Amino acid sequence: MTKITPLSPRWRYAIERRVEDERQLTIRAVGDGARLKPGRFWDLPGTFLFAIYVMTALGFGAPVPHTLLGRTSALLYAILAIPTHIYLMVNASTCMIVHVEAYTKHLKDNFCGKFSEHKHDFRCFGIIGAGRCVPLATIAYYIIGVVAFGILRNKTPLETAMFPLEFTTTGGLEHVEGYVRIFYGFYVEGAMCLLACVLAIVRRHGSSIFSSISEPCRLFETDACELCSSDKERI
Repeated sequence: MTKITPLSPRWRYAIERRVEDERQLTIRAVGDGARLKPGRFWDLPGTFLFAIYVMTALGFGAPVPHTLLGRTSALLYAILAIPTHIYLMVNASTCMIVHVEAYTKHLKDNFCGKFSEHKHDFRCFGIIGAGRCVPLATIAYYIIGVVAFGILRNKTPLETAMFPLEFTTTGGLEHVEGYVRIFYGFYVEGAMCLLACVLAIVRRHGSSIFSSISEPCRLFETDACELCSSDKERI
């Protein structure tokens, strides 16, 4: 039977120092958002959600490329995608708001003309549509997200209320199913459309101070939408 000799103090110190260095590196990596058992981020649904995050400039908690080629490609994509996305959202939302307001005015005039004696019965509709339905649309869109990404997935009440946090690297995005990532990407894009519509409403019905700030930058131009203006005049 072989007898094990005790380690020398110098050798023992080197082993303990190595173990301590590994422990510190592990703690630092976990603190930076790394996982001991990482999941897959860069599959097709993951890259789709990452593209939405970059295009909408919502980079909070999103996965980030680690290689030089990946970071360079993401930077070039952001330089092209973010201004293009903002431009399309602003113009599309402006045209949509013009058409919706013209159609709403048309319906209101017809109802007021036919049911003028029951005008007081329609006050509730004015209360519901307060602020041009912006608060109602915002609450309804949040409820859709709560139902789709929380209740239907059997999440806890806290996770249901804070469902956007799940779609971050620290919130457990690597464990989210691929089809759920895709649906959440479309949900984020819809939220940006809603925000663009709110900005278009503020631009059309906001104060002169807001107009004087935005017009020199040409952020919200409605004169170029000749189709919308002509449709509004016909209605």
